[in-house]
Amino acid sequence: MSTYLEGLQKMNYFRLFILPFMQQLKAIFTLIRFPNLLFILITQWLVYTQIISPSVLSEYTHTTFGKSELVLFILSTVLIAAAGYIINDYFDIGIDVINKPQRVTIEKIFKRRTIIIAHVLLNLAAICMAGYLAFTFLRLRLIGLQLLSILLLYVYSTTFKRRLIIGNLMIAFLNALTLVSLAFYEPKFNLFSVNQLGMQLFWVYVLFAFLITWIREIVKDIEDVKGDTSQNCRTIPLVFGITKAKQIICFFLVVLMILLLFTFFNLFFTHKALVFFLLSFVFMPLIYIFYLVCKATNSRHFHWISQYIKYCTFLGILSLLLI
Repeated sequence: MSTYLEGLQKMNYFRLFILPFMQQLKAIFTLIRFPNLLFILITQWLVYTQIISPSVLSEYTHTTFGKSELVLFILSTVLIAAAGYIINDYFDIGIDVINKPQRVTIEKIFKRRTIIIAHVLLNLAAICMAGYLAFTFLRLRLIGLQLLSILLLYVYSTTFKRRLIIGNLMIAFLNALTLVSLAFYEPKFNLFSVNQLGMQLFWVYVLFAFLITWIREIVKDIEDVKGDTSQNCRTIPLVFGITKAKQIICFFLVVLMILLLFTFFNLFFTHKALVFFLLSFVFMPLIYIFYLVCKATNSRHFHWISQYIKYCTFLGILSLLLI
């Protein structure tokens, strides 16, 4: 009898405390798009350690950023991105209820007031971190980069997400800005010296991030066309039609592949391993994605295309290890 009662108590404890905690933790990870935050963290770390730092050390004895400063800056970027995802879901409840009902956590698990407080606190923490770095290196104007990111993410969520083209363009710009802002905070990195190999590689990855993000945003718009219609959004597939949206995606895929071909040509004799990796695990998958876009006919197809683009992006990030 006592064994039965102990088992019952353990079951009640799990149901009352452990299970709700696990559900909340899962909801938090969903809300802040934890895998996407890892993408940002890994990308910024690799771009700095594989491109920016070696370029600086080729001319100077040391970099401005140590490991602790780099971690602080990356954490600042990650917190701003997390706050952006949170506020985006706050204003997108009506769309997500139709497109992704399983992902909706606001009002089911978290109250609206909690979401707003979390958004403000995350941004304040990020600004404090960036402000400390800017003050330390006597470049206070650089705080404007983080403030610009926060402002654009908020305006995107409230207004521009529902506008034609500008919403997609804004997210692509912000994704590229995560790399450009990192370069601005390293004053010894000559961002516009395009004759140097390190700067050329840096801009290749910036353009890659910009283009592949723009492509994926249009793909997601086609995937979410049902919910966007209910909220009177003016996305590319809703204004021009899905066929025209597919053609635009294919055009940007071709532009991205041309960028990679120029990169292969310039790096073939100096970075053969990098060229081979990009050719095998980024360029060839892009051709396959192009084929899938041409054949796609429904929302499920575009969902898988979006996932393939995410994997392709991650492999592009990993290629930094070969520089």
